[in-house]
Amino acid sequence: MLKLLPWSCLISMLSIAAVAHGQGQAPLTQVRQINQLTNAQAANSLPVRLRATVTYASPEDGGLFVQSDGLGTYVNYSGQTPLSPGDQVLITGVTDASFRPEVTASQVEVLAHGNLPLPKPATFEDLIQSRFDSQYVSIRGHVIAAATRNPGLRLQVAVPHGIVAVHIAHPGNLRTEDMLDAEVSLTGVAGGEFDSRMQLAGVSLDVNSATQLTLVHPPVSNPWNLPLVPLDQVVYAFRDGNQSQRVRVAGTLIYYEGGEVAVIEQNGQGILVETDTFVPMQTGDSVEAIGFPAIVDQNVRLERAQLRSLQEKGTATPHIVDWEHASQGKFAYELVAMEGEVVAQVHDARVDLLILKHEKHLFSVTLRHSSSDFANGAQPSPLPDIGSQVRVTGVCFVDAGNHWQDRLWFDLRMRSLSDIAVLQQPPWWTVQRMTYVVTALSAIILVAVIWVGMLDKRLRSQTAILARQSQEDAIRERQLARLEQQRSHILELISSSAPLNDVLREIQVLVTSRLFGASCAFELHSADGKVQQPSDTGVIFRELFLPDGSSLGYLTATPLAQRVGESDIASTLEIGARLAELAIDTRRLYSDLHHRSEYDLLTDIPNRFSMEKKLNDLMAGGRRNEGVFGLIYVDLDHFKQVNDRYGHRIGDLYLQESTRRMKLQLRNGDMLARIGGDEFIALVPILRSRADAEEIVHRIERCFDEPFNLEGYQLHGAASIGLAVYPEDGANQEDLQRWADSAMYAHKQEKRQQETPLDEKQPR
Repeated sequence: MLKLLPWSCLISMLSIAAVAHGQGQAPLTQVRQINQLTNAQAANSLPVRLRATVTYASPEDGGLFVQSDGLGTYVNYSGQTPLSPGDQVLITGVTDASFRPEVTASQVEVLAHGNLPLPKPATFEDLIQSRFDSQYVSIRGHVIAAATRNPGLRLQVAVPHGIVAVHIAHPGNLRTEDMLDAEVSLTGVAGGEFDSRMQLAGVSLDVNSATQLTLVHPPVSNPWNLPLVPLDQVVYAFRDGNQSQRVRVAGTLIYYEGGEVAVIEQNGQGILVETDTFVPMQTGDSVEAIGFPAIVDQNVRLERAQLRSLQEKGTATPHIVDWEHASQGKFAYELVAMEGEVVAQVHDARVDLLILKHEKHLFSVTLRHSSSDFANGAQPSPLPDIGSQVRVTGVCFVDAGNHWQDRLWFDLRMRSLSDIAVLQQPPWWTVQRMTYVVTALSAIILVAVIWVGMLDKRLRSQTAILARQSQEDAIRERQLARLEQQRSHILELISSSAPLNDVLREIQVLVTSRLFGASCAFELHSADGKVQQPSDTGVIFRELFLPDGSSLGYLTATPLAQRVGESDIASTLEIGARLAELAIDTRRLYSDLHHRSEYDLLTDIPNRFSMEKKLNDLMAGGRRNEGVFGLIYVDLDHFKQVNDRYGHRIGDLYLQESTRRMKLQLRNGDMLARIGGDEFIALVPILRSRADAEEIVHRIERCFDEPFNLEGYQLHGAASIGLAVYPEDGANQEDLQRWADSAMYAHKQEKRQQETPLDEKQPR
């Protein structure tokens, strides 16, 4: 059996480095190899062919987490193959850079379905330091927030020293109200929450289904039964370090963006609520909220909160305020109404923005299209024109700052376009519009004066220009006609079987004639080495390239500077170079196709087509001269076992080494051809007797005695051989090959009882 070399780990790491530096194209086959890459290396789209187990399949974007040998990675996949946790898959794709190197898959093939790996117990410290990134883990903690999201269920789970965001893709019958304050155990894939720079900003756990959640201790009580707390007493439950106590408040919903933020007002006082709740609600609804107090920028708010509607309407009257009061932060997160003049407006797909001026002060008004009133069927209408006097109703969102020392920048957030009322339309004839009209008239008059002056000058020079252009056009047309004729002739030579040197000589004639007799030459690279770039003064050159970018050499010219312009020199060299590149590439393609048609690409020996041509020639010569030649049929024993046991790479090397050994046993003038996967025919002309051919058969059989050492494997090979001699064993091609094939199979049957199977050994 195969034994791994003790240096295999080191070799694996070196192969990763070689691929990452562009030294090879072998695909990465292990998660460990991918994880050892840097993001700079992963960005080079290195090939991947990876076998692993699916630990999480996202229902949103088709992304996967997979794991193999205790390590995990993320796979971007947008295909249609249905996948589920436990599937054993073969992933084909390339590497990509992200928070950690990941894989972008072009194909995912399901091989089988098995069990998920055993989860690793993880602490918050393990998760925040990414020790188990993309791995299947388990945590245990206390549910402090739960919200239904489409798709799935989102939990906030408090564990020692931190909070983990949990996403359950298929929650089944789990209800958010049953989860709050419960102690649970969860298994899923460790991940992270990231900012726009893909820097870690929190930890997460992706859970496949409700079966991976275990209720350790149910909640002691229903948090919705907590006593109601006035908004001005919410701060009493605040504790630093995520130790705040949950509180319950009620009031009128005055602003709501589902799954993001809400503002609740009670007795003229408002509070900001950050929530994952994503249920249909409208401003003006009476609602309840439970959450944890926090102090941010000297304002009290509720975090990780849940909302629910009381199925009745509340009341909220906006405060009439001016810029002075709003900029002091006195009405932060309260419903206010302000008046001002529209001085600017911006509209895009996600937000409408107005800049208003109130008593020489500017402030912003926004309408986010994700707000509940706008999203629930509100039809967009034109924003007020610039210069309009308007009254705006909205919630006053205040930016961070010290309200004791300075004014605060604030933003009024409207709920819908009905929150803005036009008090006075802008006058049509404004100073700004008058300035536009005067500027436009002045520009028209100036353009007219300039146009009249230019027209007079142009008319006086037009006749001379037309005459000169007519002469130049006639000369150019004659030159183009001659050039096209020469180029057509050269293209005909390229398409024919004319020698390459004749074609290049015609190209030199074309370039020389275009450059009025300038000397022209081709300096092409040879097998002995590359020519140096021309450096002589006055020599103009253009390097020649094949389509793959490899250099062929140079086309040089020494033009007569006083007769030829630089643009003509460049265009002429470009024409000559392109024709030369086409001629050289065409000849090389023809040579390559001819070689491919007559030679086996793996072993670089003649193929069946070449062998049959040679055999026909030998038989024709044998009939004319009563000559004798031999046909030796060789079949490699147990070749299928080589491919099955060691892979096609070792099988190819075995074929190449076998070919090399057999060729060494033949004489000059003999031909060895590969006619099938493991089948060869050797043609042996100029035989004196059958014994001569049998001697060659013996040498070929003995060349397999020495073991084959192929990339760390030692193989013992053998071949079955059959001999046919013309005309003794056959007077035509079919009979001769049939005789040799029968002799080979007889030899194979003779050896079958005494032959040992293909062996392998670890080299010393």
